[in-house]
Amino acid sequence: MSASLDDPVPLFVPTRTAGAVDVACLQVGRRPDGVRVGIAFSRLELLREATGPRQDWVRMHEDELREQLAQLGVGVIQCDPVLVGPDVFAPAALLDHFA
Repeated sequence: MSASLDDPVPLFVPTRTAGAVDVACLQVGRRPDGVRVGIAFSRLELLREATGPRQDWVRMHEDELREQLAQLGVGVIQCDPVLVGPDVFAPAALLDHFA
């Protein structure tokens, strides 16, 4: 069962390390039509199934997530996606990391 984004419970949001080890950035993605989306999960198990066991994450409420995504120009949240892969627009060296 997918969560409704109207639920007041915190979501599990995938992150990645940027620059310094103690700096986490929200992971965003793209739908097949090219629209950038924020990514969130209703349960940790769903995040693990879609991203793998080593994915970093934070918990946050939808309103906080929307505020942070707005600063990146992202207005859509994809909740409980089935698969989260590497950015298809990433440099080849980064994509080799996922091979």
